[in-house]
Amino acid sequence: MTARRVLVGGATGQIGRVIARDLAASGYRVAVHCRSRRDIADELVASLPDPAGHAVVQVELSDAAAVDAAIRELESTWGSVEDMVNAAWPAVPSGPVADYDDGALDAGLLGYRGHAHLCRSVLPGLRRASGSVVLIGGALASRLHPGLGLFGAGKAAATVLTQVLALEEGGNGVRANIVSPGRVAVDQGDLVDEDPAFASLDEVGALRRVLPLPVPQDIADTVRWLLAPSSSAVTGQTIALAGGERV
Repeated sequence: MTARRVLVGGATGQIGRVIARDLAASGYRVAVHCRSRRDIADELVASLPDPAGHAVVQVELSDAAAVDAAIRELESTWGSVEDMVNAAWPAVPSGPVADYDDGALDAGLLGYRGHAHLCRSVLPGLRRASGSVVLIGGALASRLHPGLGLFGAGKAAATVLTQVLALEEGGNGVRANIVSPGRVAVDQGDLVDEDPAFASLDEVGALRRVLPLPVPQDIADTVRWLLAPSSSAVTGQTIALAGGERV
C-alpha cells in the first residue's frame, strides 16, 4: 500500500513536531509546514525516517494567495495532499474585551483565517483521496476565562468551520474533526508560563483536573487515530484532551 501524504500545519511548534514525527514513524509521508523557521523545518525533515519522502512548505497561512501557490508548488513535485493536520496558531494578545481594538480583533482571527485558507487549498486532493482534516483546537473555544476572549474566539471559529466542513464534504468522502487540548505539558518557555492570563487559567485548571496533564504524544496518538481507517465513522467531532477538566 502506498504511503499516504499528510500536510502538518505548524509542524515546527512543540506539538506539531511530535505529530509530524509520529506520523512519519507510522509510515506517512509528511509535508512539514513552517511560517518563518525554515531551519527548524529542514532539521525536522532530516530527522524523519526516509527523509527523501518528506517535504517542507514555508508559507504565511493568513495570506490566501500565498497558501494556494505554496500548495500547488508542493503538489507539483511531491503529489497531492491526502490528509491535513493543522497545529498552526499565531500568538494572540490577552486582555479584557473592553480593551480590544481593531488590531487586536484582527490578530485574534489570524489563526482562523489561516485554517480556512489551508482547508480550502488542500480540499481537491482530500476529495480524491477520501482524506481527513484534523484541527488542533483548544478547550478555550468553549471554556470561558477572563482575558482570553480573543484566543478562545479564534479557536471557536476554527472549530465551527471544521464541523461545517464535515457536513459539507462528507458526501465526497472527506472527514473533519477537532482535537481540543487544554493545558499541555510541554517544554519550558511555553506561552502559558509567560502570560499572566494563561497562568491564572492554569490555577483554575489544576482545581478541576482529575487526570495528569496530557503531553504532546497524547495529541499525536489521537491525531493518528483520526486519520486512520479505524475512525472511518467519526466526523464533525471534538475530542477533548484536558485531563477531565470538563467532567
